[in-house]
Amino acid sequence: MLLCAQTSAPKTQKPAAKKAAVKAAPKPAPKPAAVAVSTAAAAPAPNPFDEALEKIRSKDPSERRQAADFIGQSRNAKGAPALMSALSDDSPRVRQTAADALGMLTWRAASPKLAEMLLKDADESVRQQAAISLSYLMDQASGPALVKALKDASPAVRYAALHTLAVMKYSPAENEIIALLSSGDANMRRGAISALGLLQSIKALGDIGDTSSAGELVKLLPQDVQPQLRMEAALSLAKMGRNDGLNTAYEFVKSPDMSLKSQALNVIAAVGDARSLQFIDEIYAGETDPANKSMLDFTRQRLMIRLKQQQK
Repeated sequence: MLLCAQTSAPKTQKPAAKKAAVKAAPKPAPKPAAVAVSTAAAAPAPNPFDEALEKIRSKDPSERRQAADFIGQSRNAKGAPALMSALSDDSPRVRQTAADALGMLTWRAASPKLAEMLLKDADESVRQQAAISLSYLMDQASGPALVKALKDASPAVRYAALHTLAVMKYSPAENEIIALLSSGDANMRRGAISALGLLQSIKALGDIGDTSSAGELVKLLPQDVQPQLRMEAALSLAKMGRNDGLNTAYEFVKSPDMSLKSQALNVIAAVGDARSLQFIDEIYAGETDPANKSMLDFTRQRLMIRLKQQQK
């Protein structure tokens, strides 16, 4: 008998385990390119003043004028030579601005050229600006040119010249300024009165007898004005027959300054009233100095004579 041999089924071979997939390592990110660093120094920012010195030589008149104005506003004296050259510019506006700028710089060396321009420049505005700029320079040597400019054809130039003469207190111009008191131009008359006040020549107004100046003289009477000016104004008003300065005269009758005292007594003698006579009598009674008593007595006699004449 065939023995049925039990045979075991052959073992099925297990498939080989799959190896875990190995992930590839990520590639490193590329390094950014190195930024090149320049070792060269940065260019300096342009200097506005230096630019103005360049532009004042520009072919464009408007640029030259703007440059001249900038130099003046900068108050930098290094720009004065360029401005001096610009006084001969073909453009009147450039010449005018250069003259203004030199005045702002108070560049005294410009005075002769400005005085020449005041008399010879063909443009009215340039001549006017020259006169104004001279007021900043305060150079007495420019006085003769300013006096001549009082007869300029342009009123604006005449006013500017008169103002500068007054600011400079140029006393040699006194007679020419006095002559302006009879000018047909009311502005010139007012300017002349103001100028004479600054020249401390107010007494001239009373001697001339021009009553149109009375209003300006009254403005010089308040106590915050210099004493000598106050008394000169009061005396000039008295010579016009006005008593506006009478109270001012009362203040200075006892002044230790003989000039002020004498002027005060002259005002009282010229325009005083009955109250003034009583005022003088009271002071005379208490005065012990023979010289002062003599002055008071003379004033009283003059005042009494005038008051008696008024009563007739």
